[in-house]
Amino acid sequence: MPLGPERIILIHGAWAGGWVWEELAPRLEALGHEVQILELPGNGHHPIPPGDVCQQDYLDALDQAIMDSPGPVTLVGHSGGGMLVTAGAARYPQKVRHGVWIAGMLLPNGESFDQIMAQVGAEGQGVTPHVRPCLEGAASEVPPQAAIEFFFHDLPADKARAAARKLTPQPVAGRRIPVQVGPEFAALPKLYVMALEDRSVLPAAQQAMCAGQEQLEIFHLPGGHVPQITHGAALAEKLHHWLSLA
Repeated sequence: MPLGPERIILIHGAWAGGWVWEELAPRLEALGHEVQILELPGNGHHPIPPGDVCQQDYLDALDQAIMDSPGPVTLVGHSGGGMLVTAGAARYPQKVRHGVWIAGMLLPNGESFDQIMAQVGAEGQGVTPHVRPCLEGAASEVPPQAAIEFFFHDLPADKARAAARKLTPQPVAGRRIPVQVGPEFAALPKLYVMALEDRSVLPAAQQAMCAGQEQLEIFHLPGGHVPQITHGAALAEKLHHWLSLA
């Protein structure tokens, strides 16, 4: 029996912040959903600065968001935030009722995204070659022009430039979060939102991460790496419909 209304927790990816959900969150709320936007440590909007973040800080922020919900939750992760969807589902199988990955890292046990890219013959492609270290190696950053080319290429030029300026250093500790999952994860209802023109998490890599996943539905959207911005209405309607059935 449900514990109460299912809260949707939105988890941003690398170099980003809660601002990437500004288009989607109000649409979900208008459809009757309770929404929480999670700001991750070191992203410039969280009290822990990027140079001081360790991996446990990410897990602590995730744990708090899940446990602060009085009832069950749906975890929605964009890009690298997908690793935390998997981690949350593995850590709290009784609380996490649904998992959603938006062009996200739905990684098999023991594999990294770099291995997935190598597996599909895309090693050294995407934004990775343009990422540069900062803060004495404790974090990394993406130059604005590379961000526009690989993340925001299908936004209007002015919005793409504005989004690129909002990116902040990404702590190295949060770039890759390995997770081991069990049988509860296999049974979790999953939705993967595949961005068909993504230049960062390439479509071939998205397909490879979806292969063999149980209880998984794939929803295709045209466009690049941020469908929650470019296709917010369609994505909100899909999430609303899927959650009513899953």
